[in-house]
Amino acid sequence: MLIRLQYSTCPYGRKGRSMKKRILWIVVDIAAATLIMVGVWGFNYLIPQKGVSAVPMQSSFTKNTNNQDTLMEKMEEQTDIQMEDTGGQNASLQRTNITMDTQDWHKKFADKFTDQVVSTDTSYTSPNVSVQLFYHQYDTGKLDKSNSGKHEKYGTKISYVLADIYVGDITYFQTAFAKDTYGVGYSEKLTDMSARMKSVLAVNGDSYSNNRHEDNGTIIRNGVIYRNKQTTEETCVLNWDGTMDIYQPGQVDLQQLVDRGAYQSWIFGPSLLDESGKAKSTFLTWDYIRESHPRTAIGYYEPGHYCLLLVDGRQDSSRGMFLDEMAKVFEDLGCKAAYNLDGGHCSFMTMKNQVANHPYKPEHEVEDGIFITEGL
Repeated sequence: MLIRLQYSTCPYGRKGRSMKKRILWIVVDIAAATLIMVGVWGFNYLIPQKGVSAVPMQSSFTKNTNNQDTLMEKMEEQTDIQMEDTGGQNASLQRTNITMDTQDWHKKFADKFTDQVVSTDTSYTSPNVSVQLFYHQYDTGKLDKSNSGKHEKYGTKISYVLADIYVGDITYFQTAFAKDTYGVGYSEKLTDMSARMKSVLAVNGDSYSNNRHEDNGTIIRNGVIYRNKQTTEETCVLNWDGTMDIYQPGQVDLQQLVDRGAYQSWIFGPSLLDESGKAKSTFLTWDYIRESHPRTAIGYYEPGHYCLLLVDGRQDSSRGMFLDEMAKVFEDLGCKAAYNLDGGHCSFMTMKNQVANHPYKPEHEVEDGIFITEGL
């Protein structure tokens, strides 16, 4: 009887061991697939790929401070810039036309500038630049119930800092790539970039290398064209004359941008205001961006007058903003155009050598930034 019992239970033991092996192999397969995916992602996005050294602003123009009309001396319009990329190859980069505003912004905003540099923790004025920081906090009374309620724990409060900016000419409004290199996988702390740029104010940019540049729009920085691709997102363009344009998908034409005099372009979005400067209620973006997040955005009043908004988030003092909440801020400010940049952990602002916002995590490395400087 005992022998029969042992014999009869053996098949069940074998089946149990077989099932354990199958489960083990499934776990091993999942782990291997995960490692492969992480490896591919790390190779594609974290390890620096072949890049192109950024063109220094000094090589794009000559400055004449005696006359606004002759402020920008064109070197050679629409000619190629021969640069060496990090792989030792020559890269050909095209410039856009340098077409300046006919108004002298130093005179136009004379009451905003000061003869000498005057700097505090929340303000900076000089003969060329004026930056004022304004801090706001309020309770929306609205929980973020999106993403299965994962944001509800952050509450209903919002805090943000707004930088009101006047510049004497557009060259005081600059951009830079991390490591001074256009490419994939190049990142740097904004505080380090700001120190290198000697900036008055700095915020993160649009993380321009999303999707390894595939179908990710046209990138122009400081008047130099680094990429010309199609995109399904809206494109924000700041022109040499200080105006700002928002282009819908399919509207971007490179030659038009060259002729128009595009100075900076960003690909992230969405735009936040309609053509009348009113807050939009629908936005061209994906669902994740519609949730409340820490935010960075740029606003445009008129040539020479801009603002940068930094919204804290994912903390009790500030859950972050929905897009319609941010759009309303820009409408109330009286901006003519406004555009959402990269956010989340990347949202970061510095004023001189101090962090100006309250990020929810330690400083995150970013791919690019916007910098208000004292020029060249």
